[in-house]
Amino acid sequence: MADHQADLPDKYSLGDSWGLGWIRFGWDGQRLYGHDGNTIGQAAFLRVLPEAGLAVTMLTNNDGSRDLYEDLFRELVAELAGVDMPRPLTPPQPPLDDPAGAIAPYVGRYRRAGVDMEVFSGDDGPMLRTEVTGPLAELVPDPVDEYPLVPYGPALFLTKPPEAETWFPVTFYELPTGERYLHFGARATPRVDT
Repeated sequence: MADHQADLPDKYSLGDSWGLGWIRFGWDGQRLYGHDGNTIGQAAFLRVLPEAGLAVTMLTNNDGSRDLYEDLFRELVAELAGVDMPRPLTPPQPPLDDPAGAIAPYVGRYRRAGVDMEVFSGDDGPMLRTEVTGPLAELVPDPVDEYPLVPYGPALFLTKPPEAETWFPVTFYELPTGERYLHFGARATPRVDT
């Protein structure tokens, strides 16, 4: 189940590849396995380092669960197994030039079950608007969020919700058959306006 099955288009949100049900992580030259999950108000994280006989899990209903995961797992895995967890991406310094030009190829609408997304060039630069749809929309106070996008590299942008400390990658990619996708929050969302 832990053998490589598929590479991930976004190697920064989770791991670098999938097994059968397992996310595969390459940390500090070590292979870890895990699985995460979340829903409104709940988050779960699991990391297994077989070489060290170590498994760490966290179940939480904390709004800052990703930030807590980053701090707690970094400390535990380093102390108990001597493995350095990669640091999350942060915006480049100095910022990349021409944010409007960087986002231009990805401007459009993306949709999957439960969420509609729009990428656009706003007054202050590239933006991602998400709208929770369907039954889940009734469970959140405001189903619409807007995220400024900071160019990081080719087809890769970063965003940070106001309440978070950790930056989240937004990756754009195309399948060999031509379908275009946005990858955000560990989910692939197909482009629907082309």
